[in-house]
Amino acid sequence: MKDLLVLEWKKFKNNAVFRALGLIYILVAPFVILAGKDAFKNMPPPMPSSKVFYEFPTVWDYQGYVGNWLVPFCLGFLAIHLVTSEVSNRTMRQNIIIGLTRREFFISKLCSVILMALAATVIYAVSTIIIGMIHTDGFDIELVLDNNWAISRYFLLCLGYMSFGLMLAFLIRKGTLTILFYFLYVMILEPIFMLVHVYYFKNQSRNFWPMNSIEDLMPFPLFKVPDYYINKEWNFNILLPYHYAIMLTLFYSLIFIFIAYRNFIKKDI
Repeated sequence: MKDLLVLEWKKFKNNAVFRALGLIYILVAPFVILAGKDAFKNMPPPMPSSKVFYEFPTVWDYQGYVGNWLVPFCLGFLAIHLVTSEVSNRTMRQNIIIGLTRREFFISKLCSVILMALAATVIYAVSTIIIGMIHTDGFDIELVLDNNWAISRYFLLCLGYMSFGLMLAFLIRKGTLTILFYFLYVMILEPIFMLVHVYYFKNQSRNFWPMNSIEDLMPFPLFKVPDYYINKEWNFNILLPYHYAIMLTLFYSLIFIFIAYRNFIKKDI
């Protein structure tokens, strides 16, 4: 496994897309929340004071919500690029011809995705702790760790989006087409499917769609307030409880990975 990761690093360390998206995430994710420090200083009710954005324990939720916007664009795109760039450059075929098995090639991509998800999670955890320590008076370790498994939820958030991108990349293989379908589904198609679902079924099962389950790992924190949490028209929670979101994200991630693997094993290269 180590050799496979080293091979992946050698292939992509000088790749312009890989370096650009990685750098954007590293530079933007930890600090973008600070951009709203003055903009949200005097927000009227029911919006909270901007102080809650940066102090423990709520900083975990707000920093996670920032990641909920960045991860689909940066890391989801990277997961797709890991595969489609090899197809377009014909290095996928070359790797397998010169000695890698299909299973090893797939494992190298999956391990790369998991490693990037771990790295993004470390950035999230470290930046959140630093911001919280700076802005929280009289904090202690108990307060710092009062985060409802936020670090684990953030890792699953990264893994969910990246496994979906990985699956599409192995299914479609064309870089531009894969990226277009990825963003089309995440931003347009699934919300439409959910609206149709609500119209016909009017129950909480509309929350069980894949991308919505992943999003609900790190939702907009204000939606957790009871006045927002219950949809008055349909009379159901607008967000999944965290334990549901965790279980569904694990389930969907495994399904995405399985579909990607089965397709790659059987499909011509």
